[in-house]
Amino acid sequence: MDIYGIISLVFLFGYLFIGLYAGRQTKTVEDHFVMSRSAPAFFITGTLIASNLSSVTFTGFTATASISGPLAMITQFGATISASLFVGLYAGRYLYRMKLLTIPDFFAKRYPGKAPQLAAAIVVLISMTAYMITVIMGTVVVLNNLFGWSNQISLIAIMVIITLFTVVGGMRSVVVTDTAMFIVFLMAALIIGPAVVYHVGGLDVAITKAKESLPYIFTWQGNASKFNGLMLIIEMNVLSLLLNIGAPHLISRVNIAKSERELGKAMILLAAIYPVLMISLLYPFSFFPLLNTGVKPVESYVWACKNLVPTIMGAVGLAGVVAAAISTATSLYQQASATLSSCIIKDFLFPNMNEKQLLLVSRFAVIIIGVIVYFGSLSPSIGTATIMYAFLFATAAFGAWVPAIYLGLLWKKATTAGATWSMFLTMPLIIGITLAKNKGIIPEWVPINLVGIVFSMSVMVIISLCTKQEGAAEIYAEIHKPA
Repeated sequence: MDIYGIISLVFLFGYLFIGLYAGRQTKTVEDHFVMSRSAPAFFITGTLIASNLSSVTFTGFTATASISGPLAMITQFGATISASLFVGLYAGRYLYRMKLLTIPDFFAKRYPGKAPQLAAAIVVLISMTAYMITVIMGTVVVLNNLFGWSNQISLIAIMVIITLFTVVGGMRSVVVTDTAMFIVFLMAALIIGPAVVYHVGGLDVAITKAKESLPYIFTWQGNASKFNGLMLIIEMNVLSLLLNIGAPHLISRVNIAKSERELGKAMILLAAIYPVLMISLLYPFSFFPLLNTGVKPVESYVWACKNLVPTIMGAVGLAGVVAAAISTATSLYQQASATLSSCIIKDFLFPNMNEKQLLLVSRFAVIIIGVIVYFGSLSPSIGTATIMYAFLFATAAFGAWVPAIYLGLLWKKATTAGATWSMFLTMPLIIGITLAKNKGIIPEWVPINLVGIVFSMSVMVIISLCTKQEGAAEIYAEIHKPA
């Protein structure tokens, strides 16, 4: 193991220590699920950015920037910021006032009956598990490259680390550790990205050289055809929109805020930091081919860490990749296990469970999800394409419940039947399209997420207009009651 691996390992143990230390305060169900609603703005911003980014951002997105140019990807972060501000400054305040433990709890309060909550819990479990497997697979590759560990050892190590502090500390450990990791990979982005431009000869020289040899990096479609480029931009923007208004591990952060004011401040802070982080990281790597290194695009970030900056800075850059990978995995882990314990085991199987029993079951649920993810990640048939399609499926699955959440918050006529059928019908459609796309039956350019959310929205509106719900006006008024 070289110096980069040693320093990254120190950071890895540091993350574990922070998570376990923060978890000492977790004593109740509210601690475990929502951090006792005590998070200040900076912690909310840190955990949101950390949970939104993963190792794919540092290794996959930088590779795509060096191959196709950065503009198609950078446009998606406008959707990220817009969605975050919408949640933080408007819709999120209604979710916050409902005092939810999990996002599926919203369905129990907004829509009478068990069916919508069951549908929402299924969406969370399927999407979070699929998403987590893709993130864990990426993390295994990172640990393999950094430490030289086998895939099996890397998988066991990462599962043990994230299971330990998720079991012990729940949401509190996840949020505090996320924020520490966010600081690490913010530094990584600000160090490594600009180093690429510096070694090309500075920004002016890089632009001049790129105009001659890499002209496609200045076009919105990159080196794809205009049609395929347009469809990619649409899919990536819808993906970002769904992630930020529909991903359970992100919108659940509404519930941890100390106040509505802190929630709003957090989203404004995110809107300021996020563009700086992403542009600093991605835009410079479009100039990476000018260095003529001969390395594969997917290895460009790691190569830059080891060759373009002093050793300690490179080690921080590589530690940022590990941080990004772990932070996303722990957030997915926490949401899947919370949904399993509270919304499935307690609400449907053992409704008389007391708080102490629920806290114990929640910790066992972490282990159950961990076992499922572990064996799912071991499958030898899972390749790069399968991981990408699993990721697209997971994010498209969020579209199945986005209409039920936001129409439920903002539209008086939203009904239980509309919410239930929009989720139950959309999930099979998304699964079918994902499988068909993976097999080459439908064109590559078909945006799964856009099809999913349009279909779900249509079903929700049509069925809600054709059905009535007793007490809908009173429930809506209660949600919109001033704080």
